Amino acid sequence: MKYPIYPITFSYVSGIFCSLYTGLSLQFALIFGAIALLLFGFFILMQYNKGFHKNYNFFTLIAVCNLFIALGFVFHRLANKKIEVQQLNESEFSVKTIRVLKSNTYSHRIYADLVSHPQQPTVLVTFSNKQKTPKVGEVYKIVGSIKEVPYPRNPYDFDYKNYLKQKNIHYQIASYYPAVLIGKEHSVISKIADFRSLLMEQFSKMGYADQTKGFVEALLFGVKNNLDTNLQNQFKDFGIMHILAVSGLHVFILFSTLNYVLKQMRVPAKLIVLVLVLFLIMFSFMAGLAGSVVRASLMCILVLFGTVFERRVITYNILASSMLLILLVAPNYLFDIGFQLSYAAVFSIVFCFPVIQRFFTFNNPIINYFTQLIGISLVAQLGILPISVYYFNQVPILFLLGNLIAVPIATALLTSWFSQLIVSFIWLKFASYGTIVLEFVSNLCFNTLAKLNTLFPMKAFDVHFSSLQAITAFLFVMSVFWYFQNKQNRKILLSMCLLISFQLASIQKVYRNNSTSELVLVADRTNVVFLNRSGTCIAQIGNASPIAQSSIKNYLLHNGIKQKKTDSLCNSFTINNNSWLIIDSLAVYPSKKVDYLVLHQNAKVNIERLIAYTQPKQVILHSSNYGYLNEEYAAYLKKIKIPCHDMRNKGSFNINYNSDNN
Repeated sequence: MKYPIYPITFSYVSGIFCSLYTGLSLQFALIFGAIALLLFGFFILMQYNKGFHKNYNFFTLIAVCNLFIALGFVFHRLANKKIEVQQLNESEFSVKTIRVLKSNTYSHRIYADLVSHPQQPTVLVTFSNKQKTPKVGEVYKIVGSIKEVPYPRNPYDFDYKNYLKQKNIHYQIASYYPAVLIGKEHSVISKIADFRSLLMEQFSKMGYADQTKGFVEALLFGVKNNLDTNLQNQFKDFGIMHILAVSGLHVFILFSTLNYVLKQMRVPAKLIVLVLVLFLIMFSFMAGLAGSVVRASLMCILVLFGTVFERRVITYNILASSMLLILLVAPNYLFDIGFQLSYAAVFSIVFCFPVIQRFFTFNNPIINYFTQLIGISLVAQLGILPISVYYFNQVPILFLLGNLIAVPIATALLTSWFSQLIVSFIWLKFASYGTIVLEFVSNLCFNTLAKLNTLFPMKAFDVHFSSLQAITAFLFVMSVFWYFQNKQNRKILLSMCLLISFQLASIQKVYRNNSTSELVLVADRTNVVFLNRSGTCIAQIGNASPIAQSSIKNYLLHNGIKQKKTDSLCNSFTINNNSWLIIDSLAVYPSKKVDYLVLHQNAKVNIERLIAYTQPKQVILHSSNYGYLNEEYAAYLKKIKIPCHDMRNKGSFNINYNSDNN
């Protein structure tokens, strides 16, 4: 084939999905891969002995694709092999910090290796923030509790358990006490993190305000721990969060700047390549190996190698090759949102922008810069829109305005700050002279966005795509641009098929929403709240707290429900022929049989007498109860074999009337 990297990459990605969504064993994949490898060797020998034949070539390609399907399956399964922690009753742990997350109001948060466990699984650790922020490589003694990362508390809430699972993190350790620092392990990663901290401390010496300093850290190093929350929300409203994340844009800017400076200094070409490769590797580590940075750095390195070996550089080959190389090392990157958005944006720019480029090209260089920026922003947004709608349920309205303001300023600031950082190590006082100007420019950007933010009350509108809708929408957009590259009837047919597929996926979603009937007891820390749904008609029974109200909003959006009515909650009521009884802290209840019993607000009752009087089919222990009460009640209910649902551990309680299964 002219471009064999495409089917190979597609096959490898298919193998990862097979590992994730099928129940096939690792042994089966190994046998399958061994057979594919033997067939590959057989067809190669056949071609070597009997000369080229198209049938041999076809079967050789099939064997290679099957081999990479097996590799994708095996690599993903090995990367996600769960290390079981049996002793969940332990209370003292030793952990080694491998990544520092943003602290919240009460706690520091880190990813850490559990070094007190023989296999050292990676865990999420939270502990009191009454001490300085931890650093990568530091080893702590933690006193707390360990448990599995919980499932989402309500339907369609952010699935943090699955998010951590893709990082092969299955357990979390929580402590209300400060951690005790017992040492530090020096490794390549910790030294790189220390070097990044040194660079960030250098900016502190140049007199920047806290807001600007947090912006610098996010822009240059991908560290958002000190990023101003209001500023972050403004960038989110304008759909330009990619500027705050160290991305391919930043890599390309710094790469181009450094390349230009080295050429102006008449540095030998091969030395320039070496310097640029080392810079890209170092910058990737400094940015925490973010998917978009790794992708951009790897693409630049492949271009450099192609230049050195005098090979023709084909962008699509580089995209596919960089994706394959990244996923060979870290298969879970495939499910990283930043990784997906990064590749979708770059592919859209490379594939779609040449089609419309002539409409955004002008002779005036200043006008041409902004019109090209508009064109690139449009095609990039078209490419990532189905993915961002699938994950974030929003379509930004002001993304074009935000890009026109922020991208030029951020480009200028990025190169200036990078240059200032280098100069500061040579002459700090001289470098500090630029702080006043750069602080003014950054504040100008912040203030402009803030003023525009007040002028446009509506920044986005809510919409939800299923995974099938997102895939077909993306492919449809690409097929339309493919048609205009070279107009052919078969491409029109492909576009129409994809459009029909999108419509069928939408119809299927509407049919599912209209035919679903269920009752949801929402997981709320304080209140008892029911959602009684019949198709797209829904009634909320009881008042929800602000956090639970956000979960209800997600529920309505995902199920296409535009309106709901709110009813008051009684302690005893009947819904869909099922009787419910809610017992609160007053512990007052009638002596009658019920189908479902809810214990709420730390209801301290004689559980044996209560069960004897009410004879429920199932008992729900509400999230508002103390943990020890729910454990006591759950132990007794298990003993007498009455089904129990502990909302503190399991989240919301659902009854699906279509299947009569809870």
